[in-house]
Amino acid sequence: MNDSLYHYIDPSFSHTQVGDYTLLLLLGPVNFSLAVMQGQQLMVWRHDAHLHDLTLYNEVQEVLGFEYQNVITAIRSSHFTLIPEGIVEPDSIPDVARFLDVQPSDTVFAQPLDTDNQIVFKAAAIQTRGIQRYDTQRVVFGPAGWLQAIAGNHPSAYHLYINIYDGQFDIAYYKQGKLLLFNTFEFSHEDELAYYSAFVCQQLKLDMNTISVILSGNIAVGDNRYHELLGDFFKNVELSNTVVAQIPDTLPKHQLLALTALTLCASLADA
Repeated sequence: MNDSLYHYIDPSFSHTQVGDYTLLLLLGPVNFSLAVMQGQQLMVWRHDAHLHDLTLYNEVQEVLGFEYQNVITAIRSSHFTLIPEGIVEPDSIPDVARFLDVQPSDTVFAQPLDTDNQIVFKAAAIQTRGIQRYDTQRVVFGPAGWLQAIAGNHPSAYHLYINIYDGQFDIAYYKQGKLLLFNTFEFSHEDELAYYSAFVCQQLKLDMNTISVILSGNIAVGDNRYHELLGDFFKNVELSNTVVAQIPDTLPKHQLLALTALTLCASLADA
């Protein structure tokens, strides 16, 4: 394969074994990321690419062109509504979706986010075209794996979780093991990330001096700007050490968390 397209390729990766692999696709508004897993072992991690690449069928696609038995596609969308379980009847989901400003070219999905919440979200037309390359029935909400990874790691009420990517970030807060707040914000400068993080704490009436921020996502190794900025407001700032897959120690695990955690969403994808 063309090594310039990839962060990592396991030496044992073989196109003749793709029937045993799971392809993970995480589609943002413009770009997508990709990983191939064999069970919980990372086999391939590809550099982010434009969503248009998902509609191309040529030799440049390489791992995208194989016939995978399992494909999980996740959609990152800032257009979503979180609904506590039991509040809204399934027949009322179309009424909820109207608040998402759905356009004729959009696709709306509704599914469990965890045992306590339903998520209703929309995919833009370019994301839907990417989904259609594989199986539209195996689609999950983009942050679902990240949230499951946090929930399975005994989240503390003194932690605020932030995942950064492509001019947006997801933020989550848990109390007594349950998701109390989840939201997505757009930002163009780290000052805005700090502002929205402080705003969330104010809404939750949290003492920021007691809160540690756990960061993951698109943060380069050695890039401490978020640590330095958020450190002025919060008790502590650190990179996530949560691991849900077998990943070589040479790779930045915090960057891979949201992507590899999609393996935790197989049941949601089949819902």
